[in-house]
Amino acid sequence: MDLKLKDKVFLINGATGGIGRAVCFALKAEGAKIALSGRDEKKVLALAEELSLGPDRLWTNVADVTCEDQVKEFVEGAIAHFGHIDSVLPNAGYEGKWEFASQMSKENYDKVFSTNVLGVMYMLKYGGEALAAQGHGSIVVTSSIGAVVGSPGMAIYCASKHAVQGLVKSVARELGPKGVNVNSVNPDGVYTPMLDRIGRNAMGDEMPIDDLRAALTGGCYDKRAATPEEVAYLILYFASPWASHIYGTKIVIDGANGDGETVRP
Repeated sequence: MDLKLKDKVFLINGATGGIGRAVCFALKAEGAKIALSGRDEKKVLALAEELSLGPDRLWTNVADVTCEDQVKEFVEGAIAHFGHIDSVLPNAGYEGKWEFASQMSKENYDKVFSTNVLGVMYMLKYGGEALAAQGHGSIVVTSSIGAVVGSPGMAIYCASKHAVQGLVKSVARELGPKGVNVNSVNPDGVYTPMLDRIGRNAMGDEMPIDDLRAALTGGCYDKRAATPEEVAYLILYFASPWASHIYGTKIVIDGANGDGETVRP
């Protein structure tokens, strides 16, 4: 299936993480142009070297998504470099500390919400404004199964992702009439370092990694987590013209582990 992304310009932040990297390589395979951002300059430069694309197809940026001015500069810099943008992919995320209700802290709340909520909000604000001004485009937010279920020890993370879903639904209604469709992709476990960190937080450091992953994915019908590539191509579909009639919705990729709108055991 041709996703019709050739020569389209994509902005993605959190690009050096597991899902972000997979999205970048999928975009390269589809012939798209990429503006990528991350907060670690060394990782950004390493990813750019791996992608091995010329300046006509790749522009890089170092930014902290919690800083509004830096997100604004990322969007404006990409437009200045490529002349326009076609799709915005707010992808940066942070799982936070493992805290039960009696342990919840403002420190953890501030760190999680500043990345997961403010980071998305700023990308929607400046990326959405640019897309609306040109009258077309798409925004696909990398959200989480935590936007539709609860999970012991991750109340603050889940609360942040529920907030993200409110942003997606609301901004979709604002930007839809202006030619911009806004949606989210909501994975459960994905084979990335974040999955292993969550598992270690929940089950300790002693459990062998294969057993840990098996425990995390035991509720999935296929007994596994998603691959970054599976999530990446789902994001690309929602960013493509094939999904241009879809507004303000979410797609869950969880192997049925979330079991709909439930509380995770």
